[in-house]
Amino acid sequence: HPKFEEWSEVHRMRIHLAETLYRERTANHLTMAELAAKAQTTPAVISRIENAQVSPGIDLLSKIFRALGKHQLVLEF
Repeated sequence: HPKFEEWSEVHRMRIHLAETLYRERTANHLTMAELAAKAQTTPAVISRIENAQVSPGIDLLSKIFRALGKHQLVLEF
C-alpha cells in the first residue's frame, strides 16, 4: 500500500538520523544535556531525535550539527 511505503521510508530516515546523531554525539563525548545546551535546545528534544520519535526541521538539525562541530551534513538513504 502506498501510504505504508511512505510511512516506512520516513521511519527509515528517522532511524538513520537517530543513529547518525547518536554516533556523532558520543564520538564527541557529549551527554544529551551538554549537546542540548550547545545547540540551544533541550535534552528531551535530543532524546526524541535519537529515539526516532520526531522528524526535526532543518533549522534545528543545523544547530545540532554545528554544535557538534560539523559544517556539512550528508545523510545517505
